[in-house]
Order: sequence, then structure tokens, then C-alpha cells
Amino acid sequence: MSLLESILSVKNVENHKVFTIFGIKIKLKRRINAFKNDIINEISELHRQTKFEIEKATLLLRTDAAARQLHPETFAKYKNAFAGKDVVLLATGPSLNQFKPIEDAIYVGVKKAFLYEKVKLDYLFFIDYPSLLSYIEEAKDCPAVKFYGLVRDGHLNAEQQSMVIPESVALRHNAFRFYENGIADPKIQEDLNFAYDLTCTPLTTYSSVVFFAMQFIMWGNPRRIYLVGCDVSQEGHWDSDEYKMDNWFIDTVMRGWKKMKEFCETFYPETEIISVNPVNLRGMFKDWDQ
Repeated sequence: MSLLESILSVKNVENHKVFTIFGIKIKLKRRINAFKNDIINEISELHRQTKFEIEKATLLLRTDAAARQLHPETFAKYKNAFAGKDVVLLATGPSLNQFKPIEDAIYVGVKKAFLYEKVKLDYLFFIDYPSLLSYIEEAKDCPAVKFYGLVRDGHLNAEQQSMVIPESVALRHNAFRFYENGIADPKIQEDLNFAYDLTCTPLTTYSSVVFFAMQFIMWGNPRRIYLVGCDVSQEGHWDSDEYKMDNWFIDTVMRGWKKMKEFCETFYPETEIISVNPVNLRGMFKDWDQ
């Protein structure tokens, strides 16, 4: 008899299970088949969790390797480039209509912000090709430095492939490329941190392009950041009320902002962050109603 068998013995008593552990009998009021099903279910769940962790690790390692090849050319020269300066992150929420431009600031915009006529963008971030189709060609002549995101490297399914901005478009627009981690699963997102070193790490997303722009801005180490049009609401964009965010999307983006706040306080505590005419971000950073 093995050591395990001497410690734990199982007998069938009237179609029930009786365990003897160190000589102590424990009767389970479960039928044998039910007991077997429990064991099978536990093993299946353990297998699923193990497979999930392996897939997550493989995906992140593959994307990290791709970023280390591409990102030095894209981001290295911007390290500390905004020191002592003010940067405006221009998003596209309805509160953008209330914004009064800030002079002598660097402007980093996302998506349709380049069409906002009151300011001239210095940098522009794009991701998610289908959502850009109606206006992306207009960005070709935008003088801003452009960064066009790539979904994670490796084997992409059809839906993921359709999200990638074609290389021909990026080349025609003279845009730099960068890798995002491409993970939408909230179970994985909760474990992800924002990129501290942009030259070797894919940028993290919480379902919004604004977080790519924020990681870039923080990499530049500015004195102050103004968040404009970062409404995180269901009220559409500054130029249209047609687009409505789903609740799950808003929840994900809000989680991202909370994590971004922690990131900034840890790695860039001297950078002041101000929400201009805030909506759902009110109270998270310093608020300024113009």
C-alpha cells in the first residue's frame, strides 16, 4: 500500500462515499457519479485556467519582442522631450465645444481631433481602422507627427486583422507605427500596467486610444497635462451625437483612467494633471471649468 493510500482510503458504502483520512471516517452524502463529475469539473477548470495563463504569457511575450524591434525608432527621441512644458491631450467628447485653447502648449490629439479647427495638433494617434474609414484620408495632409497603432503581432483572426491600419495607408501618411498589447479581455487587462519604457514595451489599452496618447505624453515628462474632451460619456462626439458608448465600454475606460492615475502618481508625481470642463472624470484629477 502506498503512502497516499495509507493516508486516504475510499470505500463505497450504500452507494455513497466514505473517506478514511488518518483513521477518521468521513461520509459524503454524494453519489459516486456525482463525486466523479465534481472531480472531472475541477480538472477541466484547472486545465482551462492553465491554458488561459499560457496563452496570455505567450501573447505578451510575442508582442514585447515585436515592440523591442519597432519602438526605438518610433519613441526613443521623445524621452523627456516635454520637460518643463504644458501638453494638451485633445480627445473628442462633447465638452471639446467648451474648450478655450491654451497658448504655448503642445497638442496631442486622438482620432477626429485633427479636424478640430481651433488648434493645430503636434501629434496624432490612430487605432482601429474600421472606425477611421470615413475620415482617415483627411489626416494625410495633417502636419502633426502621426502614430498609427498595430494590433498585437502574431496570428490574428479575421476580426483583429480588419482592425489593423494597412501599411500602405501608414506609408502614404508618413506615419510611425507602434504596437499595442491588443487585449480586450478584462480578466487580462486587470493585470496589465501602462508602459513605462516605450522603447521596449507595447502600449496598453483599456479600450480607448487616449491611453496610448497618455503613455506617450508621460514618456515626454511634461510639467502639466490638460485633459480636454475626455468625457467618457454616452453623449457622442463634439461634432456629432450619433455615436453612443456602451456601458461596458464606459466601465472599461473608467478602470483605465483609475489605473492611469495610479501610474502617473507612481512614476511622474511632479506632473500636474488637469481635467478641463470634466464630465465623468470630475474629481479624479484637478478640475478646471473654463
